[in-house]
Amino acid sequence: MPTMMTFLQSPHIHQAFLQGLQTTLSLSFIAILFALLLGFIGAYGRMSNHKLIRSLATAYVELFRNTPLLIQLYLYYRGLQSIGILLSPETCGILALSLYTGAYLTEVFRSGLLSIPPQQLDAGLSLGLSRFHTYRLILIPQALPTILPPLGNQLINLVKNSSLVAFITVSDLFSVIYKGAVEEFRPIEYFLVGATLYLFISLTLSALVNLAEYWTSKRWKPVMPLRGTA
Repeated sequence: MPTMMTFLQSPHIHQAFLQGLQTTLSLSFIAILFALLLGFIGAYGRMSNHKLIRSLATAYVELFRNTPLLIQLYLYYRGLQSIGILLSPETCGILALSLYTGAYLTEVFRSGLLSIPPQQLDAGLSLGLSRFHTYRLILIPQALPTILPPLGNQLINLVKNSSLVAFITVSDLFSVIYKGAVEEFRPIEYFLVGATLYLFISLTLSALVNLAEYWTSKRWKPVMPLRGTA
């Protein structure tokens, strides 16, 4: 029986894992960018004074957070085909991961912004700043130390959830792991190496988030509301 060392030294194994890893990283990176954008837009909508915008943002969050990601993947991959909209498997994967994670990030950003005293928003508006610029220049920098820990968790979840795109024929890391384990009858080797690679990606993301959290906590500190004197 081939040893783990022999397995790791095989050139075709290296190539297969490298290609799968590149696909997973590229899909995850693009999905993270879109999810962050959707999260900010969703949080802004959830805190809007306009009832319609607030309702639409709430509907988005509830719809995508409370339906399985795998069903969403198949809805884009198979459902859109049935009405004549043809998207590549990779595009469907990015779309599903972005919308699903964006719904969670909406609540992460919203809770972080709500931790800032409302007087900060009033102060920004009284200085003549628009609501958007008040959020961008005053509220978001102060909320970052609160937002970053749960944000990191959601980004790590996105990378792990990206393994589901293998079910819609994307040749990602999990696809390489599963096919190799079945076709070459080496489940232990393939799954152990695959788990190690996913662990490495998650730990790297966690380290980057921890670094960003340390930097923002030193640079920006939330302004605490003034307390009335007794």
